[in-house]
Amino acid sequence: MTKREYDLRTLKKRTGKARVDKSAEKSPVGLRLDGSDLALLKSEAERRGIPLQTLAGSILHQYLNDELIERKMVEVLKKLEVSKAV
Repeated sequence: MTKREYDLRTLKKRTGKARVDKSAEKSPVGLRLDGSDLALLKSEAERRGIPLQTLAGSILHQYLNDELIERKMVEVLKKLEVSKAV
C-alpha cells in the first residue's frame, strides 16, 4: 500500500454533525438579464469550458471584492506599458 492509498474499512466515522458556516452556504437567486448579456455570458462560459453559473458567480465575487478589472482599463494599462517601453 502506497502513501496515497487508504484502507477505507479501518476509517472511523466522526460523531456529531459537521460544522457549517451559514454565511458560506450557497443560496439560489433569480435574476432577470438582458438577452444579449445572457448570450455573451453563455458564450464566454462555453469558451472557458466552465458552467454558466460558475462564471456568473465568479464575476459577482470579483466585483464585490474589488478584484474585477474593466476591459477598458486593461487597454489603458497595455498602452501605458507600450509607451514606457519606447
